[in-house]
Amino acid sequence: MLTRLYNTEEDPAYCSFIWGANLSSNDLVLGTAANVSHIYSNDLRDDLYTDVEDPRTEALREYCYGLMLPIICSLGIMGNVLNLIVLTRRNMRGTAYIYMRAYSTAALLAIVFAIPFGIRMLVHKDRGQWEEFGPAFYTAHLELFLGNGCLGVGVMMLLVLTIERYVSVCHPGCTRPVMGPPGWVVFLTCLATFVVYLPSIFRGELIKCSLPVSNVFVYLRRDNADYQSSLFYSVYKIMLEVIFKLIPTVLIAGLNLRIMLVYRRTCERRRQMVLTRATYVKDDDPRKFAEERRLFLLLGSTSILFLLCVSPMAILHMTIASEVLPSFPFQVFRALANLLELINYSITFYIYCLFSEDFRSTLMRTIKWPWLKSKLCRQRDETTQTQTIKGIPMVRYDKAAIRNHHITTTSGIGRSSSI
Repeated sequence: MLTRLYNTEEDPAYCSFIWGANLSSNDLVLGTAANVSHIYSNDLRDDLYTDVEDPRTEALREYCYGLMLPIICSLGIMGNVLNLIVLTRRNMRGTAYIYMRAYSTAALLAIVFAIPFGIRMLVHKDRGQWEEFGPAFYTAHLELFLGNGCLGVGVMMLLVLTIERYVSVCHPGCTRPVMGPPGWVVFLTCLATFVVYLPSIFRGELIKCSLPVSNVFVYLRRDNADYQSSLFYSVYKIMLEVIFKLIPTVLIAGLNLRIMLVYRRTCERRRQMVLTRATYVKDDDPRKFAEERRLFLLLGSTSILFLLCVSPMAILHMTIASEVLPSFPFQVFRALANLLELINYSITFYIYCLFSEDFRSTLMRTIKWPWLKSKLCRQRDETTQTQTIKGIPMVRYDKAAIRNHHITTTSGIGRSSSI
């Protein structure tokens, strides 16, 4: 069906070069490469740059795409699935959690789409060779479009979530949700992101080559040189990095820094007010210090990880070209950039578990492990006994203080959360 709608081009000169057959001197485009192609006899070349590729590149692919990528993808899929399970609980119904669910869904899909990419890099290299048209078409046109589209949605959801946090903490009097209805924001963001990434579908093209010993065709992928060298694509490539890498990185880091400064001043004022009221309230002060530290670590780690993991991919997208693919240092940088971006979208669940007490409690109640349940019950009984000894006024004050404290640190959802 697809082969009828999509006519692949058959280039005899290119196919002869790939096969390793000698070309005549009239073939000006590939004549130089054909001079070294006789060493491949009649074997189909596995990669366009086999003759100039560094021998260490194959081992690099095996370690990065055959070992590290499956481990990262496994941890990322498990973490994002657990993220979605926790974020769909009844106590996670606020505006911020809608954006967090959208972020986790986009991250999960991006990791799933990274698996075929890793297999292609490990087995088919950059050019690839397929006997079936479907996998060849997906690799040439849809692989980067779907993967980068999901990554772009994840970046936008993280940016929207950061803006909601910023308005909630720094401008609590503003009407929320500040971005509009969350459902519409998620839908329009996803739609706009994939529309913006549509031109990337045409950055590659398929070449159909026939086997010399039979009437069987194989499909090869190559860059669409005319399209990638056009002024439109040059401007478009820079625009993508500015919209989905540079601007979100600056805004997320700046807004999180502002949130931490404002929250720290708010906690300092609250501590001064509380410590002047009664001496028994001092027992609650270490808890507030711990809450402040957790929020600082959560926001700081999110900003630093985003900066470190996304920046290399922005540089890669600006520098990748057919001419630099044989370079071993470039292949090392390319593999590290791909793995770092996957790590950024795989580690969110573990950061929330490490720094968010509410997230851990919801996860434990959802999974309902027996030893965790008994531990939580024992802690709850000890807390109840302590509060009973100190009197009823203490219980009433703690509830009000904790409720007001959490409202300050959430995205205006009116529920207790330190995410």
